[in-house]
Amino acid sequence: MEFSLRPIRPSDIESIHGLQRRVEERDRIPIATPREEIEDWLHEPHFDLARDSRLAESGGKVVAWGRIWHQPSEVREQQAYLHGAVDPALRGMGIGSGLLSWQIERAGEILRDGPPPLPRFIRVHAYDHEYAAHRLYERHGLIPIRYSEVLLRDLEALPAVTPVVGIEIVGWQPSLTEQARRARNHAFADHWGSVPRDKLAWDHVLAAFGTRLDLSYVALEGDRVVGICRNGHFPGDEAINGRRDGWIVQAGVIRSHRKRGIASALITRSLAAFKAAGFTHSALGVDSENPTGAYQLYERLGYRSIHRSVVRQMTV
Repeated sequence: MEFSLRPIRPSDIESIHGLQRRVEERDRIPIATPREEIEDWLHEPHFDLARDSRLAESGGKVVAWGRIWHQPSEVREQQAYLHGAVDPALRGMGIGSGLLSWQIERAGEILRDGPPPLPRFIRVHAYDHEYAAHRLYERHGLIPIRYSEVLLRDLEALPAVTPVVGIEIVGWQPSLTEQARRARNHAFADHWGSVPRDKLAWDHVLAAFGTRLDLSYVALEGDRVVGICRNGHFPGDEAINGRRDGWIVQAGVIRSHRKRGIASALITRSLAAFKAAGFTHSALGVDSENPTGAYQLYERLGYRSIHRSVVRQMTV
């Protein structure tokens, strides 16, 4: 099938959103991507819409989109994640392969511009039941290297909020934003695939659609932030899964303060806030090989796995 690639423009947002929703419905993806999330691309730091995105068109119609997400890093590794979708009615015609080839080439350029001593990885992720996507990735040399899971628990009977000696759990405060960023970077320094977030990227994440700082918490030791629990809610998902989920988007405790119950205190406080806000469930994502024992903690708090994703990678 003949098609052409061009950079995405702001005026394409509506078409991209419509295509993305068709893909999610066809592939039984358990979320409903909101238009606002795509609009966030226009303000995303370290992302050049003209250079780092492509729209595939055929016969004047949008048939696919692709973009590259890259968070610059001077430690651990350089990584570039590829995101995109092909119209379900037009799969198997070479569109996805052509778009993915462009993404891999462009991602390689981005990564080679980074610090030379660091390892460089191109990554993709897909639910394990997205068989066509996995076949495409396999053909292009992206191999499975990691698994992540979405865990869920209902909010009917909640665990008690257990105090931690010397630690105060407080609501997210603007005055603590920079401390929270540094604590996040410290807490995730030993997590697979994690790189530090700079101030621009952090501010963008905190302002992104779905973020609920009014339902988020930090752990304080005196006036020092030693843990965070950044939470969110995505109202469009309720029509897909029949639940009203409060998401633990990112929870972490700095290494020196682990094994004291701080993470449990942050999460249980969040669960109580979710229930008070009228949510029915809480969800979170976790690396199945998380080295901190997070998976076991979530299980003790009543979470159970409902979905699994595969992360694939190639080295540049």
